[in-house]
Amino acid sequence: MHEAPRVLVISLQKAGTHLMQGLMLQLGYKMAGVPRPSPDNQPVFGDEQLLQLASVTRSRDDYARLAHLRGPELARRTLDDWPALGWAWQRRLGQRVVNRYGQSRFDFADSVITNPYISYTKFADTPPGLCWIYHELDIDKVDGNFLQEWTSTGQPPIVFNYRDPRDTVVSMINFLEGRTAAGYGNFHEFDVFHQILGSMSSWEEKIDYALRDRSFLGWDQFEKAVWLLHHPGVCKVSFEELVGPRGGGSRELQVAALQRVFDHVGSAENPEKIADAVYDPGSWSFYQGKVSSWRDYFTGGNLACFDEQHPWLLRQYGYR
Repeated sequence: MHEAPRVLVISLQKAGTHLMQGLMLQLGYKMAGVPRPSPDNQPVFGDEQLLQLASVTRSRDDYARLAHLRGPELARRTLDDWPALGWAWQRRLGQRVVNRYGQSRFDFADSVITNPYISYTKFADTPPGLCWIYHELDIDKVDGNFLQEWTSTGQPPIVFNYRDPRDTVVSMINFLEGRTAAGYGNFHEFDVFHQILGSMSSWEEKIDYALRDRSFLGWDQFEKAVWLLHHPGVCKVSFEELVGPRGGGSRELQVAALQRVFDHVGSAENPEKIADAVYDPGSWSFYQGKVSSWRDYFTGGNLACFDEQHPWLLRQYGYR
């Protein structure tokens, strides 16, 4: 069995994205998408990979001017090709780039990419050895050419990571209020909700607001991911399974979940050897990382509000 050259992970916001990143790094993948760049997760491309990238991003004439280059000069001339292709795929996969990072990211990609047929390229044309991690894959916004490629070939394998919706609300509030190790990240929309939550005095008020404001981060992420939950070609794993005993789960569920992921991506790794490395309290976005922490924060009124706003959600995802 050969390990898939590319993997797509959809990890709902505050559902354990750092767990999925840690797991995929253990399997040898480098990261693309929403994970914060760091020396250990960024790909390094050799000459042949740089030329392959350029063959996707550049027009025929532009590529011909690069084809004879090697070494530092090739690296210098193609420095922007990988980030440009990454932003182009964020657009094709329907990611909310403009409000998170700014229109400038798409403008940058458009200024670098000269291939007039870029929209016809396949996900299989992206560099191998990468795990692409995003918080959503909205079927109403994703490029249909990608869906056709995926449904007809099964590539890339998709892993869907979710969590008890009540825990994601609590975790998001903690995150936006800056309680994690490195603050609340660099999505521009985070600044807005950081200020709103800072104006509220009680947890009950903050949770009630988060449940009622349909623009609040993650408000509709579970509804939009139901298709992933039910598709037979998607590997589903929950935070509660992945977190293991250090986060209030169990080793048995953790190992079984890892084995499902390994089988899905074609890895022969032993999950017992990797399980301890998945739970990483040193992750920049880590705060508590516990199962059912919502019980310490939700009031009876908050629970009633949740049932009012999302009456079917817990049953759909198997929570009580």
